[in-house]
Amino acid sequence: MDANVNKEHMPNPAGAKEQNDVRQGVARENAAAAQSRENASDLVVGGFLFASPEDAKLAAEELNKVEYLDQKMNYRSPENTLAVYNKVLENKMLKTPPGYDYLRRMQQLMLKEGIAQERIEPIPIYHRFAPKESSEFTEGIAKQRIERQLKKEKSESARYKQRYHGAMWLCLFLFVMVMAMFYMAMKSDNPNILNYENVLVNKYAAWEQELLERESVIREKERALE
Repeated sequence: MDANVNKEHMPNPAGAKEQNDVRQGVARENAAAAQSRENASDLVVGGFLFASPEDAKLAAEELNKVEYLDQKMNYRSPENTLAVYNKVLENKMLKTPPGYDYLRRMQQLMLKEGIAQERIEPIPIYHRFAPKESSEFTEGIAKQRIERQLKKEKSESARYKQRYHGAMWLCLFLFVMVMAMFYMAMKSDNPNILNYENVLVNKYAAWEQELLERESVIREKERALE
């Protein structure tokens, strides 16, 4: 058992390489962001050229968030990485290209660490690239997201329903077992907490009958002697 435990805690060389790649990527982007902040007119942040200083500033702020996350992350735990990834998507913390780049690296790391593809939510893009006339495309994307969410909720509901039925059958089995134990205890000739009084009463009655029989025998002998 100790060997298995030690094996589980042994670092995965491939996973360690991916973790280093993620951290190195973050470091490069942070260095680029620092250089961008030194030059206010520079619109390049994390290898991306932005159209306005406001967008570049927003991207630089996101790189600070990425740096903070990178320091707090435990990449050796795929489930922990997945939980942080989902929270970032839920709160819309990263929505610029450098942030998307970091999320993509997280996806690749989780896949290599054994997280199933269907458990990893796609990265939502909050900008429209097609002309406004392409509303059908936008509606199709929205429909796909809704269907994916419904499928996920249906899967979770089925899993909880299965657990509920399992718990109900277990409770029923335990109830039958307890009732059987009560029945066996009540019918047992040996004294126990359930039939102790009945056993004592029966024993007392037997003793009383035995004494009466002995008294009857003694009286008959006395009459014979007379």
